[in-house]
Amino acid sequence: MNQAGIGHNEQLAEHARKIRKNALRQAALQGQGFVGQALGQADLLAVAFFHALHYRPDDPMWEGRDRFLESQGHCGIALYAALAEAGFFPEEELDTYGCDDSRLPMSTMWPYTPGVEMSGGSIGLGLPMAVGMAMGLKLKKSDSFVYAMMGDGELGEGPTWEAAQSAAHHKLGNIIALVDVNRVQADGPTSSVLCTEPLDKKWDAFGWYVQRLDGNDIPALVNAFDNARAFAQDKPRIILCDTHMGRGVPSIEHREKIHFVRLDPDDWKRAFDELDAGRKA
Repeated sequence: MNQAGIGHNEQLAEHARKIRKNALRQAALQGQGFVGQALGQADLLAVAFFHALHYRPDDPMWEGRDRFLESQGHCGIALYAALAEAGFFPEEELDTYGCDDSRLPMSTMWPYTPGVEMSGGSIGLGLPMAVGMAMGLKLKKSDSFVYAMMGDGELGEGPTWEAAQSAAHHKLGNIIALVDVNRVQADGPTSSVLCTEPLDKKWDAFGWYVQRLDGNDIPALVNAFDNARAFAQDKPRIILCDTHMGRGVPSIEHREKIHFVRLDPDDWKRAFDELDAGRKA
């Protein structure tokens, strides 16, 4: 997976496009969803699943795998899009998203879905779970990493900072936290609901190795993931990713209300057309 160079970055960009298309496919089925976040996270997820993570799609519980925790359970649409692209289940299964008896519930639930490592619901639980998993892997002398994906609105939750302190105290160098800094949450702009900036300085003060970058810049993401895995000190690592909600689909990206999107059938078709047009541009 770790193949550097322009060709590899172009492959990652194509994976990101397919993840966006997979996300739109699920949201269009329901006519609504957290698709703005999924479109914004697509580049980050493409680099995670097709460059950094070690896993076996045909053996999701392989002991030697890296663990990927989607703390924002309501953003399951994004994770399912990536897992389908990675081969954990057929893409056709995306058409069952949110339906009765589906393995793809609207909020992630372990162990229904191959590749899903935790049940997501109340935000703020992903990093505490990552600490427990990382401690267990460390005791086993495993080389695996635990990736914990969070949103910036989630950083207003107390358990996140308790876990951040614990991870540093226990020198859990096998944790790589990822934050989708999209500046939007259910109640409005993150800065007005509960400002958590400056994030880089706060995480550094908590004893973490911190990187901050454009979360829609694939070459920068590749370097950040590589740096996080290669960092020599025995301390947890975090990658703060500034992303654009709705990336790749202008009609969604420029919406005023984008945390949860509802569209008419014609508007979903327009979204697919815009994504395809961006590929050809």
